[in-house]
Amino acid sequence: MRRFLLGAAAVITALLVQSAVLARLPLPGGPPDLLLVLVVAFALVEGPLSGTVTGFVSGLLADLGSDHQLGRTALVYALVGYLAGLLHDDRPRSPLLPLATVAASAAGAVCAYAVEGLLLGDPRITGSAFWRSLGGTVTYSVLLTPLVVPVVGALVRRLHPEPFRR
Repeated sequence: MRRFLLGAAAVITALLVQSAVLARLPLPGGPPDLLLVLVVAFALVEGPLSGTVTGFVSGLLADLGSDHQLGRTALVYALVGYLAGLLHDDRPRSPLLPLATVAASAAGAVCAYAVEGLLLGDPRITGSAFWRSLGGTVTYSVLLTPLVVPVVGALVRRLHPEPFRR
């Protein structure tokens, strides 16, 4: 139950910060995608199931406040959460793994979203918009990674402390 409350609080907080603060920043390439970084953080810390569920729920909530078809972001975030969760490992890992995973996930999310848009006939999907979004999303997501992934990891470890080992 505590894990569910942690996930819900994190997703709602990230969604509010994303829509109220980050979306209003006049940054080249568009705003950072805090929800995407949060999905990858839960996936890396807890595995593919947590990444998929967190991705689907956060994407669906993001879709409710957008002007595109319901489910587009949910599908992309669920896919990203699952794939990033495959890198989950309880052993100590390189500090560069979260940065590389977020960069690859952000690039994959932009590509998947563009493919969805092309298949659904979204007129906003153009070559220049794609490249601008790709550069901005990857760059800003990687910059957010050191602020999000360690915090999520610490909160999850606090909820589920490791058992005593000799």
